[in-house]
Amino acid sequence: GLSGFGIHLYQKKLTGGASGDGELNGPPGLAFDPDDNLYVVDSHNHRVQKFTKDGRFLLKFGSYGSGAGELAFPWGICLDQESNVYVADWRNDRVQKFSPDGKHMATFGRGSGIGPGELNRPSGLAVDHDGDLYVVDWMNDRLNVYDSDTNFITSFSGDATQLSDHASRRVDVNPDYVKARKRADLS
Repeated sequence: GLSGFGIHLYQKKLTGGASGDGELNGPPGLAFDPDDNLYVVDSHNHRVQKFTKDGRFLLKFGSYGSGAGELAFPWGICLDQESNVYVADWRNDRVQKFSPDGKHMATFGRGSGIGPGELNRPSGLAVDHDGDLYVVDWMNDRLNVYDSDTNFITSFSGDATQLSDHASRRVDVNPDYVKARKRADLS
């Protein structure tokens, strides 16, 4: 059953360094398709693997690099209503879209920037019922939204007066942030 598979995944993670088919090294994200197949982000192997719900390996896609279909420490994952797979390509500062069988379809998010639609260490993903994609733009402290054709729509960010504990720790250790907040009117 699935609980046995979960134990299997946890044991694989503990052993570390595994890179064979069905083996995982640093899995940070997972998503189910409508047939209950499981897609698992295999971050340290720079790939995604697909399993049946009882743990049988089906396929893998991705390899280390920055080209189309290549990944560098992928993190988040989600599927749209057509079972297309979106992967937060963390180190490449972008999102990639794959078909259910792992064929590269699109790359977007124009990496390593702060401008509209750009990403800096995307980590989490979600698709809504309209097919719009929400991407956690971790280092830019915002959420970017793209339409189903991967076009940038908008960004959301929290207010600067009430930081989370994590954000407060990050601000407190960065002299540039501390200076900027002292200069800003936070009322």
